[in-house]
Amino acid sequence: MTKKKKIKKDNFEFKIVDKFDDDDFFDDCPVCQAMKFAQEKERQPTRSKLKDVLLKAKEKGAIVGGSLLEEKESQMPKWMECTWRRVPCGKDDCPICGRIKRDRQRHIEKGEDPDDLKSVSEDVGRNFKEALEMIKKDAESRGFDITNIENIKEPPEPKKFPLYGEIEKWNKSVMAFGDMTQVSGEFWIHTEAAADLFWYANTLMAKTYRQLCNRWHINNGDDYGEFDRQYTSYILKECLEILKKSLKGLVNSYPQKQELNSLYSNFLKLERKIIKI
Repeated sequence: MTKKKKIKKDNFEFKIVDKFDDDDFFDDCPVCQAMKFAQEKERQPTRSKLKDVLLKAKEKGAIVGGSLLEEKESQMPKWMECTWRRVPCGKDDCPICGRIKRDRQRHIEKGEDPDDLKSVSEDVGRNFKEALEMIKKDAESRGFDITNIENIKEPPEPKKFPLYGEIEKWNKSVMAFGDMTQVSGEFWIHTEAAADLFWYANTLMAKTYRQLCNRWHINNGDDYGEFDRQYTSYILKECLEILKKSLKGLVNSYPQKQELNSLYSNFLKLERKIIKI
């Protein structure tokens, strides 16, 4: 009987690689470049950054795939638009508008002034908590955990961002011009275009700071900024389009063209910077 020869098996030791040498990266590979940059900064690349570099690698002919590339852009619920648009939907089933209507009716039935500062403060506090809870549940359904907010780093103050300073200066010019126009009794100050100009000039300033904070969070390896970045980007684009339409219409239809042209020209310069955040 022939004796079977024993086959010697090699023992392989598996180790997790937590450090790379320069030779492990390829200079023309977007993924390698991102990993190298993350290693130099001693942090992990965010999901949005990884998705961006994977798409760039795919454009260069690399074979890439996986669930990350298949993820759809997260979308906030439609009713969130009522928190920043000048004209909200006004629907009874809207979590924002419906609640405001019910609050006003409750105050009226109790013989209270719904516009009284005390009533408004109470309503805002309660509605904010409810809206935050709905946002939290929506975020969790999309795979985002926003419960550990105590671990989120505090971003710089608005004036630490040069772009915010530029927008604040433009905003002050808009408001000062509006005050001057109202005193002189110009008719256009009461138009829809003027209402949009003053409303969205303030919204643009607030949302630009928010987006600058989101970008700051992402650049500092904090995934918190990723969830809000996409929706804030949408808000900024909407604000920019509305402001552009408003200013263009006012310049072409009303007097004081020199002042309006100056505001419009400066706005277009800011627009190019804002969309790059």
